[in-house]
Amino acid sequence: MSEQRIQRRLAAILAADVVGYSRLMERDEASTLASLKARRKDVFEPLVAKHQGRVFKEIGDALLVEFGSAVNAVACAADLQQAMAATNAALPEEQQMVVRIGVNLGDVMIEGDDLYGDGVNIAARLEGLAEPGGVAISDSVHQHVRGRIGVDFIDRGKHEVKNIERPVHVWAWSPGKSQPSSAAGKASAIGDILENAVTFVV
Repeated sequence: MSEQRIQRRLAAILAADVVGYSRLMERDEASTLASLKARRKDVFEPLVAKHQGRVFKEIGDALLVEFGSAVNAVACAADLQQAMAATNAALPEEQQMVVRIGVNLGDVMIEGDDLYGDGVNIAARLEGLAEPGGVAISDSVHQHVRGRIGVDFIDRGKHEVKNIERPVHVWAWSPGKSQPSSAAGKASAIGDILENAVTFVV
């Protein structure tokens, strides 16, 4: 494989995953799937478009979105969580759908409309470290967004994450919360799926 033939670019990657999706599907498959599709159409798609993002992968209940700007990616993440919370407020608890979001800024490899590499994988791992209903970002993202979007992130320090050699410096935000996340160390389903996918880029 020739390194010269691999196309690369710098991108802000947003990874979003529904909390407890398997449990929701076990309880009521038809309603859960209908709710997921409605949230994507009514909440995610308009806000991703508003912040100039592009969904490049859908894996079950998870989404991966590319942005050309870290500020746009985090502003979108915050808007998504606030919109999801507003939608959930009108529903009984058993029908609420909560997501975790991770955002990373890094180098990615391009194959067609898809993106691969550590830039994507770290975003997926950050999603697993976010509070339900919250957002976790890497230090590279925080350096670009600090003081620019009206959201205050808490420094959660460096974390070892699965199959990433270097520790990841994590910053976290959850609407209405100021305490460190209790979700630290939880596995990210989307991260596991990405790692199990074998892709040849030529």
